[in-house]
Amino acid sequence: MLKRNICIWGLLSCFSMLFAEQDSSVYKIFCFPQNRIPVIDGNTSDWNIVSPSYVLTIDDMTEDEGKHPKPDKSTLDVTVKVGWVNGLNRIYFLYEAYDNYWSFSREDLMVDIFEVVIDGDRSGGPFIDKFYPFKNVSKEQAWELFHGRHAQNYHIYTPPVKGDWCWYWGPQQWLKEKPFSDYAYNYNFKEGDSGKLILEFYITPFDYASPVGADKSVESELYPDKLIGLCWAVIDYDNSIGGEKDGFWNLSSHHTMYGDASLLKTFRLMPPEE
Repeated sequence: MLKRNICIWGLLSCFSMLFAEQDSSVYKIFCFPQNRIPVIDGNTSDWNIVSPSYVLTIDDMTEDEGKHPKPDKSTLDVTVKVGWVNGLNRIYFLYEAYDNYWSFSREDLMVDIFEVVIDGDRSGGPFIDKFYPFKNVSKEQAWELFHGRHAQNYHIYTPPVKGDWCWYWGPQQWLKEKPFSDYAYNYNFKEGDSGKLILEFYITPFDYASPVGADKSVESELYPDKLIGLCWAVIDYDNSIGGEKDGFWNLSSHHTMYGDASLLKTFRLMPPEE
């Protein structure tokens, strides 16, 4: 049985790496000067120094559930900027989105979400319980033994649900708290309205994130020119009452990037600019 499980793990890893190697594109993460670290306040002015070459939009994403052949910016429009600061193990995000129907009144995950997945050392491979290679354990055991250890998944509510900014997918709930993350929103709309949302936040990537806490974990080391695994998806619900999903817009070409870090995009931590 052990040999069989090891073979399954090996096959999963090989297939994951094969898929990943098909995409050779590398995206850039802007390096903020240490005297211009973004203030997490929902104000975009800190990000004005980021050139357009760093900006990713909904045009770079695909609706991978077959609902939309291409983006329609009259219903959903998205831009994302990503940054880092040399000497700080944080990845900063500025997420700006226009939606013709903001859905956030439900108390489950069937609401508008910005889903972010990060693999700080680009180790790749599955990292959620249902992809655990050893099938002789329960889902609960796989959750504790495996889920979210070497890569992390954040389902970020847009906007917050009952004051909660995200559903962290894994037992490491301490990751969604300060000092390991921080967030700020800027919006002025109600359930069902159209309008623009600004979300500014940072997260801390971990090479090993223990359910016990940060003291038993290993932060990812960030430095210029390092490659990391990173991806995101925008989950759009246009009818919170009926729970009708309007789209799953994915930066990756593989839907299951949410639980397999080999399917993430490659990002480079750019050196400071002159």
